[in-house]
Amino acid sequence: MQVITYSERRLVKRHRGTMPVILTCPHDGSESPPRVRERTKDATPDGCTFRTGRDAETALITESVAQKILDITGVSPYVVIARFHRKFIDANRGNTCAFVDSDARPFYDEYHNRITGYVNQILQQNGGRGFLFDIHGTGEIEDDPADIYLGTANGATLLPGFNRRDIFMQHGLHGLLKWARHKSGIGGLGPVFRYRVSPADETATETSEVNGGFTIRRYGASINSIQIEIANTIRNDGEKRDFLVEDLAFAMINFSRRHSPF
Repeated sequence: MQVITYSERRLVKRHRGTMPVILTCPHDGSESPPRVRERTKDATPDGCTFRTGRDAETALITESVAQKILDITGVSPYVVIARFHRKFIDANRGNTCAFVDSDARPFYDEYHNRITGYVNQILQQNGGRGFLFDIHGTGEIEDDPADIYLGTANGATLLPGFNRRDIFMQHGLHGLLKWARHKSGIGGLGPVFRYRVSPADETATETSEVNGGFTIRRYGASINSIQIEIANTIRNDGEKRDFLVEDLAFAMINFSRRHSPF
């Protein structure tokens, strides 16, 4: 069995893949960058969203999805994971909002330079086609209860010529996740489990809290980019988390092959 191996520099874990897909994970790090002061709200410029909490289990999900893709296809996605804690550096923000200590800059730059390099490789080797999936965690949103939220800034992080509607087709990312079914409980004897996926369909507006942050807006200018927010209803449940890893892997494979054949 092949196993994905990772290297690391400046608390940025990475794997150079062999398919036109990159998985990024900015918010599940637990490490303290040497000599870097923690961010504070008072020191953060006005207009910057300030959060310091971890998206628990998203790094595990990211690595597990990558491995599952390799197991199924024999090729692997590119992967970039921030291992520094968000209280020091928020990798999903522009640099003016991401940190308050100049010593944090090399770690932040390492994360985004690695993504940039991998995106360029994907595009050069695949005729300008590919996908970036930015993996996050969220709580369930009261006004839009769901297990999985897909964000594209309402289509703005998709390239011209790629129709947002395709995400919602039966063989689109949304469609493949929406129609996945599992028997939950010990021995699969419990009720049928299905994901609640937001937005509901192609006509619905994406919920603003989860419609896409800095990463997909930055790289969406060159590669189709989708933010995947996984609610704690899934992340905190080991059985459902295992279901999700398998289903996300299959959805990414089939969706990507349809639009960026490999």
